[in-house]
Amino acid sequence: MLKSYDAIYDKGRLHWLGRAPRLEHARVMVVVSEPDPSSVNAEPNLERNGVRLAAILRDTPPELAARLGRCFGDDPLAWQREQRQDRRLPGREDD
Repeated sequence: MLKSYDAIYDKGRLHWLGRAPRLEHARVMVVVSEPDPSSVNAEPNLERNGVRLAAILRDTPPELAARLGRCFGDDPLAWQREQRQDRRLPGREDD
């Protein structure tokens, strides 16, 4: 099974962004995601990301939006409150 690791290629070297593989020699396959070079070390642009998300949601087909809406039931706020309920912790039950 292939494993993937995130890295930034910089002038012939890979700089691992997370957990690096424990290898000395290996055959690798590199898939290049060509970001804007100025954004590699930049903070995320939340305003731009919000505009992109709004565009994605606006262009979502109505039937898909309806299916997504049903995932949360009739009252999305009730679903959220239910998800956020405290859970019993092992060894801390009040009996």
